This record gives sequence, C-alpha cells and structure tokens, in this order.
Amino acid sequence: MKDFLKRLLPRKTHFMGIDVGTYEIKVAEVKVIDGMPEVVALRRRPSPQGVWTKEFDEEELVEALKEIAGSGLREAITCIGGENVVGRIVRLPPMEEKELEQAVRFEVERFVPTPVDQLIVRSVWLEEGEDGAEETPRRKTSSPRAGEEGAKGLLILAVPAAVIYQYHSIFSRAGLLVTAVDLQAFALWRLFGRGAPGTVAIADIGAQTSHLVVVREGVIRFLRLLPVGGNAVSNFLADTYGVEFAEAERMKLEAAASGENENPGFPGVLREADLFHGGIMEITRELKRSLEFYYTQEKDRVERVILSGGAVKLKELPEHLQEALEIPVEVGLPAIGLPDDIQYDPAYAVAIGLALREVV
Repeated sequence: MKDFLKRLLPRKTHFMGIDVGTYEIKVAEVKVIDGMPEVVALRRRPSPQGVWTKEFDEEELVEALKEIAGSGLREAITCIGGENVVGRIVRLPPMEEKELEQAVRFEVERFVPTPVDQLIVRSVWLEEGEDGAEETPRRKTSSPRAGEEGAKGLLILAVPAAVIYQYHSIFSRAGLLVTAVDLQAFALWRLFGRGAPGTVAIADIGAQTSHLVVVREGVIRFLRLLPVGGNAVSNFLADTYGVEFAEAERMKLEAAASGENENPGFPGVLREADLFHGGIMEITRELKRSLEFYYTQEKDRVERVILSGGAVKLKELPEHLQEALEIPVEVGLPAIGLPDDIQYDPAYAVAIGLALREVV
C-alpha cells in the first residue's frame, strides 16, 4: 500500500536539511534537476548560546529557525546531536520481527542506563537489510566473519523520547515540519561513503565533538563520537597566550584564513605550528585511538580518511593527520552539483547529507 501511494502522489524534488550545531545553524537546500540532485542554497547563522543544553532559550532557537528557513520550504530533515544518541553496532543472524524486537531490547538494556520505556529505540540493518527498512544504508558486502555464519550488522540507536519531542516542538513553533530526524553518521555516509571503495574513515570535526564513521565497501562498520573538536585548539591558544576563549577563537580563525607563518596581530608572534602543539594533537590522538580500536575489532585497516566539518579550515590539519596516521587524508568534496555562485564549505557536509536523505 505504501509503495502504491508513493506512485500515486507527486514526487517531491526540493529538500531542506538543517544542522543545528554548537555555534552555527547550517541549512542546505537540494533540488532534483533533470533527474540529478543539485545544491541550490546554503545558509548559516549563529546558534543561540548553549543550544541543546539544559540552560538554552528555546524561543531564541525558534526565532533563529524562522529566520534561516526563509525559502518557503516548510518540510525539513534534521539530526540529533551525537551526545544525545546512544548507538551500538551488533552482529545478529536473520530473525523474525518479534525475536528482533526482544534482541534489540536486551542490547539496549545492557548499554543504556535509562529505562527503555523512556527511550525511542530504532534498529537499522547496515548490510542487505530487511524488507521495509527503507532508510537503511545497505549494500551487498562480503560474507560474515568467521564464527558469525549468516550474521549481519545491525545498528541500534536509543534516544530519550523527551529529546525527540523537544525537537519536533521547537521546529513546529518555527513553522517547520520535521519529516525525519536523522543521524549525522548517515548524512556523512550518504555524502562521502555510499559508493566509496575499500575501507574509508569519514571524520567530521565539529566544535566540541567529532563524528567518526568507518565504511567498508559502502557499508557502515564502525561509529564513534569523539569528545574533542576545534575548541581544543582554541582552549590551547587561550591557555598559551593567557587570553579569553573568544579571543583565542578569533586567533585560530585568522591563522586558518591567513596561511602566513606569522601574524603580528596576535599577542606575541603566533606561528601556524603553534596550533598543532596542543589542540590539534588532541584531535589526532583521539582519531588514532579510534582507528586502532576499529582494527582490533574488525582486523581491517582504514585505507584513507575523508575530513569534513568547520575545523577543516585549519589548512595544515589534513597534512598533519596524514603524517600522524600514515594513511592518505583529504578534505571531502561531495559528488553533487553546485551552481557557480555557491562555494562548498566543509561545515555544510552534514546539512547537505541530510537534504539528500529522500533523494538517494
């Protein structure tokens, strides 16, 4: 019946992804033009202070969303901050729906301290998937590992129900209908990992946290939220030069933009190399640990790393990571059309991946 209705109803061709980050709200609009998706608009504005913490002002976010939505589109796809989502990939054999529900509940009770009846729980087959699992990122892959005959990867996600209700309420008050609450990892996979050959790690470096997604032959194999982001660099500069965080953030952004070895506008003489003695090393250590853990679990080495996120603007970051990780590292460029008047910024990766959810 669902497929029948889809064929009957007009097909949508215009989609909007909204990524509400720690410091910025990013919006991406994607249109299907002549059968191919194309980014038609990218917008950003500052997030309300302390967004998604217990102290933030919801009405400020409502007004910000009203302002940035702007284009007349009222349907939006958004995502939940990684710190609000608990996820785990397990390997299970195919089973009946009732058995699967019991297995998922058992796993959630093992790794989430919150009572299950206060959570919204979803499970997603990561490989060939079950019938009806329309949002499943899936692709045929190699045979299961030894000792797991017939087993497939299942991603289990658990989110407090109160968080989901809060998202829907805020967007609704802004005049927006949330058609899907997605996961950052799926948005990144959609943009960079879906057709990637071999084993690829996608690292989206945010302000406070970073998302790591490892994809093998187009299938998500490993997810991790890293407790470090671009703020590590700002904190390091603030401690080193004895300035406030806001000033340290300005120093970081100016160093990223200048590309010069020295900038006399900074206290003392700030060299780009200073950025890597503290904060960048912290990001590197977390990435390295996670990739080593993945290898321990899967006995599979990551062949290259694709970077996205606002912190990628630190120009020496890819080179530094490549040297430390000893594998190729590149800034991701999405394989999607962009008009000449729109310049891609890695900070928009998640927003574009969200907008693509109903397209690919």
